[in-house]
Amino acid sequence: MNLSKSSMFLNYFKDYFLKKKLKNYLSNVGVLTSDNKVQTVGILVDETAFFQTLALKEALVKADFLEKNIAIIAFNANGKKSQVNNYPVFSWEHINWSFQIQETSVLDFIQNPFDILVSYYDTNNSFLQWITYQSKASFKVGFFSVDKRLNHVLIDTVTQNYKQFVQEFVRILHLFNKI
Repeated sequence: MNLSKSSMFLNYFKDYFLKKKLKNYLSNVGVLTSDNKVQTVGILVDETAFFQTLALKEALVKADFLEKNIAIIAFNANGKKSQVNNYPVFSWEHINWSFQIQETSVLDFIQNPFDILVSYYDTNNSFLQWITYQSKASFKVGFFSVDKRLNHVLIDTVTQNYKQFVQEFVRILHLFNKI
């Protein structure tokens, strides 16, 4: 499905107004209160810019995370879904002008109390930031290049270097005694 120019224009306005709303809501992320070991991991991916989501998941499995405890949801600005994905993909069409998410899989993902949410995007995408902000995950990890108020821990790399991200992610979890 290709986006028309008018649709792209409307998405630009949604993005602009959602950024304004986020700015009003964001405050520093609360202090980490859970001492629990990591069991469940939620991964929020921007597949508009990163195309190796399954390789990222495999790297986490190789780092001793159980595959059955890893949930993925992906954003694609073009609304395209690959036939090989076995996880939900959403786009701008799944949020209305009141910034209410209209996709059940996204709402379920937000409500899931993951032990860790990995916000796997390194650009300031307001829709992804909105989901990160609303997530019920007890610990949030993201990229240094994204708004620092959204996550407990930030990793300084780029999305294309997923192996380095996973290596640093595991090191940080050891430091916090989470694994």
